[in-house]
Amino acid sequence: MVKKIFMLGLFATLFMAINCDNEPYEGEIIVEDTSCVEAIEATEIAAQNFLNGTQEDFSDLCLIYKEALLNQIEACGDEDGSLQLLADDLGTCTEEIDACEEAIVATEIALNDFNNTTDNDYEETCNTYKNALMNQIEICGDEDGLLNTLIEDLGDCELTYVETLGTWKLIAWEPNPITDLDLDNDGISSSNFLDEINCYDNETIDFYSDGTGRLYLRSIANITFTPIVGTDMVEFSTVCSEIDQTIFFTWFQDGNTVTFNFLDGTVLYYFRNANRLYVVINDGLVATSSVDNTSTITHSITYIYEKL
Repeated sequence: MVKKIFMLGLFATLFMAINCDNEPYEGEIIVEDTSCVEAIEATEIAAQNFLNGTQEDFSDLCLIYKEALLNQIEACGDEDGSLQLLADDLGTCTEEIDACEEAIVATEIALNDFNNTTDNDYEETCNTYKNALMNQIEICGDEDGLLNTLIEDLGDCELTYVETLGTWKLIAWEPNPITDLDLDNDGISSSNFLDEINCYDNETIDFYSDGTGRLYLRSIANITFTPIVGTDMVEFSTVCSEIDQTIFFTWFQDGNTVTFNFLDGTVLYYFRNANRLYVVINDGLVATSSVDNTSTITHSITYIYEKL
């Protein structure tokens, strides 16, 4: 079956688009290498065709989309491996999927487009995403009400502009791909891991007008797991400890991308969408076995901040 695809791909695509932007020197005639930009555009078109296709042409459009991703990797590179992950998740493009799974895939592609939007096409991509969510509810249902909550959060799809300057607060940890876990063992799973652990409820980022910033870390979670004998399931345990750590960085913004340069040389790319700020951290969640203290369960996590 086609695996779920989330926001990881959109960050890679966005950053490749920025890195491939070559501006000619004033007064000189320079032949630009546009292969990367053309590859990204081809991928976007293929993704849209795949999104709008029917089950009958699923295989053909899937293969075209997959080939476009591989061509983008060749033209632009794939530093964090996210484009290859998208291509791998498409599988052989010969698998048959039922109507519900097809609706889920369509929603996730629409979400990728929405999170990679610009101010000019924000309303269009927002409404496309809303329609995909409503279609998924109609076909698959919405037992926990999560999809309807997402629709309500989108509002009327009017773009609300907020400055980057100021304070942003961590509001969600979302795994890539989307996975529901019951980290607090209350019998209720969630795809926002912050709902599952009593931790990270006051982590903030401050942006200053001089291009500097501060990342405030006020808690840290130690997550362990214990295999349940006779099953392939595990039980998680979380211990949250208070800390008081301030990390200094410099920053600059180019379009929807905010680049963080930390003092140790680390560079992170955050993506802005209206009043939300996203960054993908590989192995953002690490749970260690309580049995051997060596084995781990890891998840790539999208940290989501909201402007205060």
